[in-house]
Amino acid sequence: MPSAANVRSAVVPDDIPEVRKIRSRHSWKVGNVGHRKPPPRSKESIRYVQKEIAKRKEKFHFSKEEIDALCLLFRYLVQDDETNALDRTRFQDFLHNTFETTEDIILDRVFKVFDRDSDGRVNMLEWIIGLNVYLRGSLHEKIAFAFDCYSLKGEKFITRQEIFQLLKSSVPKQMNEENPIESIKELVEITLKKMDKDRDNRLSDDDFAASVHGDPLLLCCFGQIFPSSSKREAFEQIAFGQQLNKEQLKTIFDYKNN
Repeated sequence: MPSAANVRSAVVPDDIPEVRKIRSRHSWKVGNVGHRKPPPRSKESIRYVQKEIAKRKEKFHFSKEEIDALCLLFRYLVQDDETNALDRTRFQDFLHNTFETTEDIILDRVFKVFDRDSDGRVNMLEWIIGLNVYLRGSLHEKIAFAFDCYSLKGEKFITRQEIFQLLKSSVPKQMNEENPIESIKELVEITLKKMDKDRDNRLSDDDFAASVHGDPLLLCCFGQIFPSSSKREAFEQIAFGQQLNKEQLKTIFDYKNN
């Protein structure tokens, strides 16, 4: 039976349509402290988030102090936005610059999973709820998160065509591959043979969960959704591990055009 590595082993050349890598549009400049006055901390927004989290505190993996820190970081990320929320571009830049997520299709799907009310923006509560799983989630929680990302139409199953699109975007590229489309199609067949437990020619959420529980490497078989441990630890060190003042936070998370 094919291993998890086989599910990511096909190759795609550079000239295949719709296979694109995002380029950094903005970055956080550690060495350049801006002169603008940082935005005030919205006590009302943070109190609302704390109240909502308190209702379901058993589901959260962050401490109160960590949630406060994430709320403060959120305020710096949205400092110029009148809606007090992250739009798609700024959220995707955050993932790209902080965790080196590069595939456009994965950036888009992670944004949509964070955007729980589907209004095209990520508010402070959605930010905390999303990061709760993205950074600290249990395997069960990450399976549900990953499935929602991979289900491009937001349904309870992943179709053959969706698997094809995901693999075409995420598999490595090699210039010497003669027939990349056929290679992707073969990889789709390998995937379905390994993961389609009820043999209905698509992956249900139960199929996906059973497959990942059997082989946890399959959690990111269609694209690297979650950050590497080193990137996660680096982010948490900045967010939680240091007693940074507001000016230091502004230096690290200042949002500037390249």
